[in-house]
Amino acid sequence: MKILCIGESLLEITCQINTIITEGVKLPLKEKIETGGGHAGNVAYLLGKWGIETYIASMMGADDTANKIKKEYENIGVKTDYIETSYDKGTSITLSLVNQTNKNNTVFNITNNSPLKKYSFIIEPSVIVTDGNDFNASVAAFDKFSKVPSFLLAGKNSNEITELCRYANYIIFNKKTAEEMTNIIIDYNNSGTLVNAYNKLKQKFSKAEIIITLGEKGSIYALNGQVKIMPPVNVNVEDPNGAGDVFAGAFIYSICRNFDLEKAITYATIASSISTTKLTSRLSIPALTEVSSYYDNKFGSQNKETPPSPNANNVNMEMLEPGVNNNNVNGQPTQN
Repeated sequence: MKILCIGESLLEITCQINTIITEGVKLPLKEKIETGGGHAGNVAYLLGKWGIETYIASMMGADDTANKIKKEYENIGVKTDYIETSYDKGTSITLSLVNQTNKNNTVFNITNNSPLKKYSFIIEPSVIVTDGNDFNASVAAFDKFSKVPSFLLAGKNSNEITELCRYANYIIFNKKTAEEMTNIIIDYNNSGTLVNAYNKLKQKFSKAEIIITLGEKGSIYALNGQVKIMPPVNVNVEDPNGAGDVFAGAFIYSICRNFDLEKAITYATIASSISTTKLTSRLSIPALTEVSSYYDNKFGSQNKETPPSPNANNVNMEMLEPGVNNNNVNGQPTQN
């Protein structure tokens, strides 16, 4: 099993603050945590950490930051053969400010990297993953390995993402992208909006398995023609940044290990929920044993096609019917 991940690799700087950011006010930052980051980069890191042979294809600058990120990949077993160096621009940076009071985070992105110049992927990947940030490299991989299962992290609405959606076998949309692509505002108190948004995406990209992540509200998917919602695990949130990448990585791992769709989404939900209990998107990635132990302890031998919800309050997964105003679609509170 070889997985090729194409897209962002960057430096993520995480700082804790104890006040709301206000324009014109100086904000003292006492400590910082520096790690690698990026959507494709975080997915690759998780897959490497969980024992799958993974390659990352990214463009980074000719700087010490890039060397540090490469070393981080290599230490976890991720292959860096397809990382290219840009001598014109530095490595991209993300600054994440986590409010210690309300646990909200504010993110600033400094994107410098150019797209990849070489698409001669010599390996024969078993799976292709792209975050859509390098359109040409993604299309080149999809065309070259057209029979290989493909995953797209649709984190923004653009013509390029729409085109990549036509290639992918699995598409993971975030809430904002789903809303923008469907012109439907998702209202957690009206299940019809969730169903209609999902169905509109499914009609548009009928060949793909579609998942919509909803942040602290869980995710939407379909099973046997019925749209369903998977609520998150009840945890004490410290930093939600990167939880979507952890969800995607754990879901991809699970599909590669031939888990059925429901179990794959359950694994992804457990992993992403656990990741919010620690700072940074990279250091918060749980070990595979932590996720599998939670799953086994929660469900025991119930390794069936339709496991119960992973929510610690035992809130059952809601089966959503089009046009029905289900006031319980947002479930019970899932964060302490």
